[in-house]
Amino acid sequence: MTTKSCSWLILLSLMIAPAHAAQNSALVETRVKTLVLDPATQAPVVILETVSDRKLLPIWIAAPEARAIAIALENVKLPRPLTHDLIGNLLQALDAKLKRVVISELRNDTFIAFLLVESKGKNLQVDSRPSDAIAIALRMKAPIFASAQVLAGAKSMPVQPTRAEQTQTRLGIQAQELTAELAGLFDSSQSAGMIVAEVMPAGAAIIVKANDRKVTSLDELESLVQSVQPQSQLKLDVLRKGKPTNVVIDLAS
Repeated sequence: MTTKSCSWLILLSLMIAPAHAAQNSALVETRVKTLVLDPATQAPVVILETVSDRKLLPIWIAAPEARAIAIALENVKLPRPLTHDLIGNLLQALDAKLKRVVISELRNDTFIAFLLVESKGKNLQVDSRPSDAIAIALRMKAPIFASAQVLAGAKSMPVQPTRAEQTQTRLGIQAQELTAELAGLFDSSQSAGMIVAEVMPAGAAIIVKANDRKVTSLDELESLVQSVQPQSQLKLDVLRKGKPTNVVIDLAS
């Protein structure tokens, strides 16, 4: 390689390195949008939302930290300070200011965060879990930032089941509203109701009534189930191969 080629490579590296560093160090302000449960794992998820363009950043956290965040979001005043309250009280007692918290990295599917604390004219960077950092930031009214790298690697939001889907899960069934085409497949003259599977081991059937009330849609079934007391029973009138039969389902709480 010639001296001239080396000079060009050095110059190119000097031009690229600052731009790459600037991209990684770019921070975007976020705020806590909500707390949800992942329907697949039942793990708490704190949802951050970028202030500028409302991009969502879900972060899976543990239950105690989710409770601490929820307490701060709801402005609940406790008689004695919890851990995150204690940290805030210590910072104030030491005349230190929490300037911001930063969700800085996503490393091996683990979020890395830090607190930026100003004390005696110096900025101190303190390592933290994102959940703790967020809980402290909410108590001290400090802004929450995320790096461009973290936002770029954000996972999809956990999909929340609809109320009708929750009802189906509660009943242990899979249902679909009856159409003329489906009725034909089942050799049924029934014009209203629902096709339901897994309610009995013998296969699919058509729900006609639930607790002696006609049901013609998933919404009607969902509304009826929601009105039934937990630990009670739901009686279904169904048609299988054109023959009526009854099924009783015990409803869990």
